[in-house]
Amino acid sequence: MSTLQHAAAENPETQRQAWIAQAAYYLAERRGFQGGCAFEDWLRAERVFDRHAARSLPPPRMALVFLDRQPPGERPGDPR
Repeated sequence: MSTLQHAAAENPETQRQAWIAQAAYYLAERRGFQGGCAFEDWLRAERVFDRHAARSLPPPRMALVFLDRQPPGERPGDPR
């Protein structure tokens, strides 16, 4: 059982925290753990989760790949 599946069995808030933690890690991984800020990664992952909470979310890595396909300015957290 994956970490997310285990967390989902516990409660929704635990599931949310586990998803956000993994997504924040993948954001840092994508930039080679260079530059950026762990807190900003966490906040971006929270925005992604909260924006899509009504829908079934894919695993964090897949969700972030989808975000990369959106044009600049339409990604969560991009300046408008």
